Amino acid sequence: MSEPLMRVVYVSHNTIQGDDDYLSQQIEQILDTARQLNEQAGITGALMFNRGLFAQVLEGPAAAVEETFERIQCDPRHAEVLMVACDPVTARSFDQWSMAYVGMQADVPALLLEIASETGFDAERIDGDAINNALRTLLTDSDGAQAAA
Repeated sequence: MSEPLMRVVYVSHNTIQGDDDYLSQQIEQILDTARQLNEQAGITGALMFNRGLFAQVLEGPAAAVEETFERIQCDPRHAEVLMVACDPVTARSFDQWSMAYVGMQADVPALLLEIASETGFDAERIDGDAINNALRTLLTDSDGAQAAA
């Protein structure tokens, strides 16, 4: 019998400073590392990013998701990491991606700013399902999403 699946959704503030080229390099490093480690751990998910904020969905075996989330919380590129959902799930939302990426597309900054302004990053007001669904929609509707290699 396989281990039950867990989904964690979080948001955090970006602490990476620098010009657009440096920022792009740092995000590529994050994605390369995440894709490699996630594939080894059986984790799938998606990352949404703009200059100021990250929003991410992680899904997979509970122990692996917890370990990955712990690593993210300790990563100095993230500040004010806020878990907005941690739930058992019966199916993955991002089963085709070890880490899909939705970056600086037109809809992303507006979506993240909407989440921030509507909720003030209050954990009781942020809806993890809304973030999960927004990421799925952006990945489904966008040619700009980067899937894992």
